[in-house]
Amino acid sequence: MKQPASYARLRTSTRLHFVLLRFGMISLLSSILDNVVFYLVFHATGTILGAQGVAKTASVLFNYYFVRRSVFFSGEGHQIQFPRYVLLAVLNALLSYVGIRILAASTPLGVMRSKILVETLLFGFNFLMQRAWIFRHRAQSLSAEL
Repeated sequence: MKQPASYARLRTSTRLHFVLLRFGMISLLSSILDNVVFYLVFHATGTILGAQGVAKTASVLFNYYFVRRSVFFSGEGHQIQFPRYVLLAVLNALLSYVGIRILAASTPLGVMRSKILVETLLFGFNFLMQRAWIFRHRAQSLSAEL
């Protein structure tokens, strides 16, 4: 028996909300890790670039593991997904670094507040890129390659 279209939309919408909730929780934990490491390294060295590199490395490894297993339930091999994830993380780190430098230099926010603001703005971009390009389902992967 076919279900009404409104029921199908509600079910799809609910699924997406749970995916976003799981992604948001893991992103929040990754962000806390990233910001704590960034803060410690920045205050020890005084360099944004060095602090960004160490913090991103720690948070990327944490985030990849949990997002792959708990959000997108991906079964594809690491040999495809991890290089794509690292490429996205490098792009994200570059955008974040440039945004931090611009905001910290042109506003009274300071480095830490600028970092939090810029990376909050990048949240949606990261979700969409991970869902569409990195952790595609097998059916999506095959149809995109054909």
